[in-house]
Amino acid sequence: MTSTPDAREDDAQASPATAVPVTPTAQELALALAALDEIAPRGAVGDVVDAVAEGDGVVAVRHASTLSGYPDWTWTVLLSRDVEGGPTVLEAALLPGEGSLLAPAWTPWADRMAEYLAAKDAASADGDDDELDDHDELESDLDADLEDDFDDDFDEDVDALDEDVDPIDDDGDGADVDEDHDDDGGRDA
Repeated sequence: MTSTPDAREDDAQASPATAVPVTPTAQELALALAALDEIAPRGAVGDVVDAVAEGDGVVAVRHASTLSGYPDWTWTVLLSRDVEGGPTVLEAALLPGEGSLLAPAWTPWADRMAEYLAAKDAASADGDDDELDDHDELESDLDADLEDDFDDDFDEDVDALDEDVDPIDDDGDGADVDEDHDDDGGRDA
């Protein structure tokens, strides 16, 4: 069986590439630490875990995380090796390891709501309507109480404002309405 270039490319894309361990140079290690100093909190970067070739001329240098909430995470710096003038930082990030605690996958609101409505329908079909009715009554009582409290507080605030109101100053000169004024806005002398 002969292999064509297209078949080899398909095989390469189908199987994930395995990371090849490499030994970083002192310059690459210093550059990785300098990049991490810019983004990581002081004392958050631990010792070098490993360095692996990520592709043609790209090496990933990984440092242990010493952050309290990130025990299995690594600070990873991708460096380009084949650049004239020395290595260059491509990217720096805090990445999870295999045993890291991760947030669950995001579920769209419509899916979460559908699950809730299905559970509610299943509960009403099972004859749990009495519990739902009791819950609805409690909610309506709570809403009524909150509304009453708000109305009472609002009424007290309005009454307090009515007592503190000064007579109206229509022309904005600081004098009350019942004071005599000249046409030019001055007070009688």
